[in-house]
Amino acid sequence: METGNSENRVLLPANVVPKNYKIWLKPDLTAFTFHGTVSIELEVVRETDRIVVHAAELKVRSASVTYTSAGGGGRLEASGWTEEPDGNDMLTLSFGQPLPLGAGATLTMAFDGILNDNMAGFYRSKYSTLDGEQRYAATTQFQPTDARRCFPCFDEPALKATFEISLTLPDHLVALSNMPATLCVGELSRLKKYASVIRVLAHTQ
Repeated sequence: METGNSENRVLLPANVVPKNYKIWLKPDLTAFTFHGTVSIELEVVRETDRIVVHAAELKVRSASVTYTSAGGGGRLEASGWTEEPDGNDMLTLSFGQPLPLGAGATLTMAFDGILNDNMAGFYRSKYSTLDGEQRYAATTQFQPTDARRCFPCFDEPALKATFEISLTLPDHLVALSNMPATLCVGELSRLKKYASVIRVLAHTQ
């Protein structure tokens, strides 16, 4: 880990740099939970057999990385992942062999989360219909340190990347985004995919 000078913050190791996120989320507005996957395109700037990401209130179910380099490529399953005990919401993924310097890699993780009621990350928000019926919506708030409550990510201002987001939701629900939908398929369960957000921070403001 590295320590930031201005606020004495602990920063993520500078061994990989994120370039693009492909995120899929499926919220459950009855159980107040969600399932998700994220595929993060990375550039390996230091040879490493570990990748550290931010994750808070998420349960990781699987993690793997594929890579290509001048010497070849392959796919590595994470041999394990551990939460750092210092309260910085860091999750360390360990792999059986190092990723070579200069490789292009894609880190893929499956995870589960909670639609919390703290207005942080991916959370639930209660509203009333015109006839007074109370319902819930799933909403995002990615102010600094909150994106990590929605998906594992490199949640630091210096680590900019593009995002592509897909949602699976029941057909009677409406999904809104600040980017146009590029795909909408399905009947009882609908998949919506949104255009890439250009070079935003991991925690957009």
